[in-house]
Amino acid sequence: MRRFHQRGRVVSSFALIAVSGTMLASGASQDAGIRTTRRTLRLGETAVDVVISERPGARHLFCNLHDDENTSVEAGLAALRRSGGRLVELRHGGEREVSFRLSGEAFTVDPNRIFTTEGARKTLAKLSRPSAEAERAVDRFARELLSVYTIDRADVVIALHNNSDEHYSALSYAKGAVFASDAADVFIKDGSDPDDFFFVTERPVFDALRRRGYNVVLQDNDKVTDDGSLSVHCGRLGVRYINVEAQNGHREQQEAMLTALLDLLEDLGPARPR
Repeated sequence: MRRFHQRGRVVSSFALIAVSGTMLASGASQDAGIRTTRRTLRLGETAVDVVISERPGARHLFCNLHDDENTSVEAGLAALRRSGGRLVELRHGGEREVSFRLSGEAFTVDPNRIFTTEGARKTLAKLSRPSAEAERAVDRFARELLSVYTIDRADVVIALHNNSDEHYSALSYAKGAVFASDAADVFIKDGSDPDDFFFVTERPVFDALRRRGYNVVLQDNDKVTDDGSLSVHCGRLGVRYINVEAQNGHREQQEAMLTALLDLLEDLGPARPR
């Protein structure tokens, strides 16, 4: 799923990736029974922290990829306290993109553009320059991150994102808009803020959210542009993916969206047999 740059919005050898896991000795690890651990992955020669917050309960996987979208993490932790599950967030200097070094050179990628080979190539070309060696390093990092996610064990992948006012919204997928060809359907409620919306990969989820009056976009899994995003990866696998997207600072709205989503998911039941 695409996002504009202004937002504030994969098996080969693992020679370049080392993984370590440690418990975080912070108050958050004791928050409402939440257990927090930190793992370190290597992207090229650069360490990238992965913080995993877990609480017994539902088999929901919450994902935060952009380290400048902190409203979504706060809302995600509130949802985790209520439902249980796992929240996995990347920490890479508080920036949207991840910068790394490889063989003495600097590269930058969007961490939500690395989950397909084509996406990794495109994000390197856009933010840095084409490099076969860098593509291989990004591919290895993405596969290792996916191994942390363990998507196959989750009932649903819930992505947590924030956007900037008027730069990216549900309107970006409306007829004639920049990403219209990637959407199979769009619903925007009259009088609502289109910055706060859901982006989903399944028609039943779309219909349920629309009936409840929420702004929602349905990804066209057959025609969506391969940009390497997690929504494209999940769409290809037939995995239930839901992005809860809200304007930066709209914590109350994003928490309310997640609360409604958790209720909806209980009604729908798991997408795949357990």
